[in-house]
Amino acid sequence: MHSRHQQLQAEPGTRLDEPGREDGPDADERACVVTALRLGWWMADAYHHARTASLDDGPPGRPVAPRAKLSNLTEMSGRQRMRMYLDAVEVALRQIAALTRHGGDGPSTAAAHAHIRDAGHDRPGDVGAMLVALDELNVDVLRWAMARDHRVGIGYRLGRSLADTVRRCNTEELPQRFGGRQDQLRRWLDELASVLPPYAAPVVRHSLESWTTAVRAAAAGDPHEAELRDLADELRDQGELWRSVLTGGLHPRDLLDEEHYAIVARNLIIRDRRLVVQAARGICYPVLVPLLVILLVVVGVSATAAAGSPVTRTAVALLGLGAGLAAIWRALSGPALQVAGEVNRPLLHGELVAQMARCVDRPLDAARAATDVARGGRGPARPDGGDPLGPGRLR
Repeated sequence: MHSRHQQLQAEPGTRLDEPGREDGPDADERACVVTALRLGWWMADAYHHARTASLDDGPPGRPVAPRAKLSNLTEMSGRQRMRMYLDAVEVALRQIAALTRHGGDGPSTAAAHAHIRDAGHDRPGDVGAMLVALDELNVDVLRWAMARDHRVGIGYRLGRSLADTVRRCNTEELPQRFGGRQDQLRRWLDELASVLPPYAAPVVRHSLESWTTAVRAAAAGDPHEAELRDLADELRDQGELWRSVLTGGLHPRDLLDEEHYAIVARNLIIRDRRLVVQAARGICYPVLVPLLVILLVVVGVSATAAAGSPVTRTAVALLGLGAGLAAIWRALSGPALQVAGEVNRPLLHGELVAQMARCVDRPLDAARAATDVARGGRGPARPDGGDPLGPGRLR
């Protein structure tokens, strides 16, 4: 855990302050990247839907009588849902074009829309043409986004790759999802950290690392980890949390409660105490001891040379010693307090990120709890000291 906190403190491209609402080019760039991430996610979902769902108008003879309630998303026909995905792509493209002040023609979804009318489960050739049209649209969008802004293009790739990573799968496919793709995802998160919502990049990055560790341990048959089937069942819910954090829909700090802040305060006190001890060792011998020796020499000489009774000389020595100690304190305390403040900011940030990442990992905790129930008890403690039933708490 100690090395994890050190890595969190050195998180590249992460702002230690928490900005409010921004105006101007920075706000436009953040909005572009977030919109591009949503766009990539929608595009990946559209392609997966075209590959796996039946692109028809639903069962034949669907009643036209009024329903008892309005239709939900899951009750849409395959064709209607495909149109919804493409409509979302169109909206995102217009938003990015407006934010980047791009007046030319962007990628068009017209070809994909045209294939929706022809595709169906009984016409595989038309479905294949639909997939080709979607892939061509994907290439056009990627080229267009990278030309607008490099980080907008990376945001699009990040959203698309994350959506493919967290898609529902079986236990055989799950280890492949975390077989190396997460390294590229972490690099993209590092590059986009300054233009994503506050805390989003480091929190998702370390949640992703927790999942990678869990999946690899489960694939290796670690009895302390959740079963692959339970991890696969919770993966999609974890992906939804990642998307909400990265797009600003969920601020991870809102997940913290009083116990999390108590843990942060406790860890900061422990680490501050260690820093004070190390600083005292570093300052005492090379700086403080020579100053005290010089002060004692000066005070002793002044007291010896002073005229008057021994009481007077003692008073002069005490006054000189007090004035000297006060001067030393003023000289050292100001810079020391300033350094302590600068050091505590990344320490606080790292501790907050550690707790937020554990809160975002709720689906991972749920998978471990499901495995524990299936095994008939709490099971053996995990090597990282975590609780299979939830985030770390004060006991």
